[in-house]
Amino acid sequence: MRKYFLQAAALFCMQACSSNIPQGSLVTIAPENISCDQYIGNGVQWSAYPHADSEDAQWGALMDNPAKWDTLYQRLDYMQPQFIRVMDQANWRYYEGLDAAGMPIVNFDRPEMMALYRLLDYCQSRNITVVIGEWGTPHHMHEVEKKEARLDGADDPRWTKMIIQYLNHLIHEKGYTCLKYYNLINEPNGDWASTLGNFREWQQGVKALDQSLRQAGLKHQIKIAGPGSVPHYTYPEYKEEYSGKDWVKMSTEQLDQQLGAYEIHAYLPAEEVRKGKAVEFTHFDQDFPLTQAKGKPFFVGEIGLKEEWGTPAYHENIERAKQDPHTAPEDSQMSVYDYQYGVDMTDAVIQYMNAGGAGMIAWDVDDAMHTYGDLGNKNQLKRWGFWNILGTEICDNPADEAIRPWYYPWSWSCKYFPANTTILKPEFENIEGLRITAGKFKEDYSVLLANNCEQSHALHLEIPSMHKKTDFRIHQYVRAHPTTEKAEITAKTLAKVKPADGIAIEIPAKSVMVLTTFKD
Repeated sequence: MRKYFLQAAALFCMQACSSNIPQGSLVTIAPENISCDQYIGNGVQWSAYPHADSEDAQWGALMDNPAKWDTLYQRLDYMQPQFIRVMDQANWRYYEGLDAAGMPIVNFDRPEMMALYRLLDYCQSRNITVVIGEWGTPHHMHEVEKKEARLDGADDPRWTKMIIQYLNHLIHEKGYTCLKYYNLINEPNGDWASTLGNFREWQQGVKALDQSLRQAGLKHQIKIAGPGSVPHYTYPEYKEEYSGKDWVKMSTEQLDQQLGAYEIHAYLPAEEVRKGKAVEFTHFDQDFPLTQAKGKPFFVGEIGLKEEWGTPAYHENIERAKQDPHTAPEDSQMSVYDYQYGVDMTDAVIQYMNAGGAGMIAWDVDDAMHTYGDLGNKNQLKRWGFWNILGTEICDNPADEAIRPWYYPWSWSCKYFPANTTILKPEFENIEGLRITAGKFKEDYSVLLANNCEQSHALHLEIPSMHKKTDFRIHQYVRAHPTTEKAEITAKTLAKVKPADGIAIEIPAKSVMVLTTFKD
């Protein structure tokens, strides 16, 4: 497995410009050019290891290991995620089936809850915003063979009551005030969802949950986020009534009283990202004004790169996955091992930040969280993560626990753009393949750049409102060598520059750079 590392020496040329003559293409960051003023922040999807959370789990209690959690905490402390999505399932944690009267048996003292508490303890201690939820109606999703414990659908009052009990336990008894949003059913417009693409079923579930949150006095502490749909997918049964791209519009029209935030999921072909079409591909540009008219944040609850079904790139990824005996070819992105994935994901996140996105949650942290169908097959890992924390235990491969390249640029998009940052859209002459966004947090500024071009670009960066001389810390993600997938992470301080006069930088081809006044 490849090894990635930090290196202090800078590989690029930059200098402060005292001249009024721009060196390279002019990039202006004006404080009035706001794209998002209700920013939650970027982050990651992090589940509580359902296959390794207890002695009864498929792999046993492998995550009952403080050293594993310490490693996770250290890595996430560098990243500083602002927004974490915890998707779970009642039957994985607290739901033990139905009693003789057909009512749910709920138990919050199960060993399976311990992994969730460890995860939420971390989020609470770091003041991270959490969106929590369940994949679908219990035993319609995962462990579907246990039909005797299956509930009826999204609006089954027994499930709604269970959710309220669960949230009351987590928020009031355990004190997890970090829980801010609840997501009812993952990607409900999909044929893989418990709703089977039925908007009306999901809608009734949301209405029932909202009413119960109000009655329980939880509405002011946690809000429902939705629809969490995949805009470019349409379930055939409903195509005459609505398509995947209609779900946000229908939600704003029919569920605005119930929803506290809007969200979609974005799985993007790499070429669409490199052409600057990420926002358009997911209909975000048309949905954003609808959500803003309601005055609520609009975020991307899952984001990753995935080639469209049947394309040559799709088949190449499948074949590559088949070479790994522990990988699920149907649901893995093998590019997470590659340098270029870091450039492409940063490119995509910049596009959404400039389009007004309130946050982007990367799918996902860790390969050890999920398997195909979540059946616990060690040979069917979903490869999407920054690492596999159980590489030794389940794959006999300690190197699989190493950090992968895209961890670094994704970390910068989190830590240098904290919650409540004002996101600013820079002004510059269009350069195909070059993406830039900026943020202001109190007196600090950060500028994130992704160059997806085959050539470097010289830029003259101006922040007219910053007249005082200040230090900028500059981090860069570059390919270590043209023939390797290793990433080289460089860092340098640019001392006492006056941003109003401009900063000359050169960003190499296929690289990521962040300039920030935040102290490391």
